[in-house]
Amino acid sequence: MADIFSRIGGLRHLMSYWYHFAIMFEALFILTLIDAGTRVGRYLMQEIGGVVYPKFRDYKWWPGVIITSGIFTFCWGYLLYTGTISTIWPLFGVNNQLLAGMALAIATTFLLRMGKVKYIWVTMIPMIFLLITTIVAGYQNIVYNYLPKHNYLLAGLSALMILMVILIVADSVRVWIRIVSGKTPLLVETNESLRKEAYTKYLSE
Repeated sequence: MADIFSRIGGLRHLMSYWYHFAIMFEALFILTLIDAGTRVGRYLMQEIGGVVYPKFRDYKWWPGVIITSGIFTFCWGYLLYTGTISTIWPLFGVNNQLLAGMALAIATTFLLRMGKVKYIWVTMIPMIFLLITTIVAGYQNIVYNYLPKHNYLLAGLSALMILMVILIVADSVRVWIRIVSGKTPLLVETNESLRKEAYTKYLSE
C-alpha cells in the first residue's frame, strides 16, 4: 500500500509517511472489526441467553454483560491460540464479501419494491459476481486450507456462513418473483393504501 501511494507524482519522498499510514490503517481495521464483532456477538449471546434466563436480555445488567463478553472474547482467543491471524484472516475475507453480496441482494429487493426495475442491474451484476467468486473462494479455502490442516472448527464456520448466505439469497429471489408477478405490492402502492387508511380513520373520528 505504501509503495502504491508513493508512486503518485511527487510523493516518493513521503515513503516513510505512507508506510506508517498503512500500518495504522491495518491496525485500526483489525481493532474495529474485532470490537464490532465482539459487541454484536455479545448482543446475540444475551438474546439467546434471555430464552433461558430473561435477565440476560437487559443490556444494562452488568453480570450478563461481563459473562457474555468473557465468553465471546474467549472464543476470539481460542481461534488465535489454535493458529495465527493468518488462520482466521481468510475467514474474515469470505465473511466480508458474503456480507457485501447480502447487502446488494437487499438493495436489489428495495429497487424492485420501489418499481425501479430498469436500475436493478446496478446491484444485481455486482451481487452475482461477488457471490460466485466468494462462494468458490470459500469452498477452496475449506478444501485446500482448513481441512488439510485438520482445522475443522473454521471449516465448519466457513461452510455455515456460505450456507446461510445461499439461503438468504434464495429467499430474496423468491421475494423478487413475488414482486415481479404482482403478488407483493410496490412500496408506492403500500404507502398510498396506508395514507388512504389513515385518512379514512381520520374522517371517521
